[in-house]
Amino acid sequence: MTVQQFREKYDQQKIENGSFLEDKTVALTGRIMGLRSSGAKLIFIDLCEDNSKIQVFATAANYTDDFELLHKHLRYGDIIGIEGHAGRTKTGELSIRPTKIETLSWCLHQLPRQQEG
Repeated sequence: MTVQQFREKYDQQKIENGSFLEDKTVALTGRIMGLRSSGAKLIFIDLCEDNSKIQVFATAANYTDDFELLHKHLRYGDIIGIEGHAGRTKTGELSIRPTKIETLSWCLHQLPRQQEG
């Protein structure tokens, strides 16, 4: 599934803030255009593809592989594949909470930062 297809499918669904659809597993790919750690147990990733963006809400409690490796191996510009559950964070942002993340292609050259605004 592309990021745009994910947005079209789940943006209109009424999902309560802070809950995720545990009964359906989705898989999507995209490029890391933002990477923020919030301690050792939480990572926020901005996943982009074709001018569409989705937030990846990675928590150690829901991740099936070695979560510490994510801190070491994920970099800005990498293309990754994600398998997880769609939902909304407590602030109401549409997100995917991964159970598995796989690096599909590493970014070997520094990408230019996008200008906001």
